[in-house]
Amino acid sequence: MFIEWNPKSGAIRIKEGGTNLATEKELKRVENEHTRAVISPNGWKLCLSDADKCQLFNLNKDPGETKNLFDSGQHQDLINRLTERIHQWQEKARDKVKV
Repeated sequence: MFIEWNPKSGAIRIKEGGTNLATEKELKRVENEHTRAVISPNGWKLCLSDADKCQLFNLNKDPGETKNLFDSGQHQDLINRLTERIHQWQEKARDKVKV
């Protein structure tokens, strides 16, 4: 499964009065980022971003996506394979975003 987020898509909606989860500056950064993600059949989710940290989650062990494994140094082969799958999908979909 492939997922894409694009700037100003309306995906982020803040309730009246704001939020304690992120600063206004952080929300603006996320609102303006492009993210491409893939979820593998065996439960790994890789998110590549052009403006924020990249993320890797093992959805089988961490369905709430609480532990980002991208920078753990333990999954580089998996990251490389899933990154290639995202780039192949982007080429097929004619998606020009650099993630």
